[in-house]
Formats: sequence, structure tokens, C-alpha cells
Amino acid sequence: HAAVQTDHENAMRCPACKYSQYPRIQPCVIVAITKGSQILLARSVRRHTNMYGLIAGFVEIGETLEQAVARETLEEVGIALKNIQYMSSQPWPFPSNLMLAFKAEYAGGELNLQRDEIADANFFDFDDLPTIPPKGSIAYWLIDQARQAQ
Repeated sequence: HAAVQTDHENAMRCPACKYSQYPRIQPCVIVAITKGSQILLARSVRRHTNMYGLIAGFVEIGETLEQAVARETLEEVGIALKNIQYMSSQPWPFPSNLMLAFKAEYAGGELNLQRDEIADANFFDFDDLPTIPPKGSIAYWLIDQARQAQ
């Protein structure tokens, strides 16, 4: 039998056996990394603009959110973090992502970019930021929170 949308929840239900299938979400992490009075911003190789954003990526099976933040940062820019703290979340219904926002502090290492992901990355002064994501995005909110904490 073909599953049908239920009226009272976000699920598809088989009319024969009454089994409900719920949509899967893909958890992602995003992190605002500060180093003193600076913030790490990166430009993706997939972005065809000069917009800089934050380090982000998918959570892998078997890791905590904090481990995902540390791993993605080490993979993409080669640095270690400390004081990783959850801040907020933002659903992205298409393509079924849940973005979990963190802040962290630089703990060590030299910037070493994963060139198939990151075109450029650097620590920027808050009063001299490049183009960043627009208001309404969790990336903008995280950058603004870090700026206000200075």
C-alpha cells in the first residue's frame, strides 16, 4: 500500500499496517571561533562570491556534537579548539538539515586549509569583517553574538 500523509503529525503512514515513517533529519554543526578580539571566517570553494562564513559540517555517526565541531574545524582549517559551547539551532527544512550553532576559542595550530572545501580563511578583526552571511541566518547571528561579547 502507498503511505499517506497523516493529519496530526509530520509523518507518512501505511493504511494497512498503520506503521508511521517520520522524516529523517541530518544534524550539522556551525561554529564561531574567536582568537582574542578576532573571529575566524572562511570562504567556501563552492561559493562564487566574496562572502565569508563560519566553519560548518555534518555530524558523523558515533560522535557528539562537540566532537563534530572539533573534527570539522581540524579537517577544514587545521586548528584545535577549546571551550566549545552550544548556542542555538536553526532548522533547514530543505534539505532536511538541523544546524546546531556553537562558539569556541582558538586553542592552537596554524591555519592549514582543506583546499577542496575552503578557498580562503583567516582571523578578522570585528571592525574589519569581509562580506558575511545576511541577517536571519544562524551564521550572522553567531558572528553578531561573538562581536557583542568583545
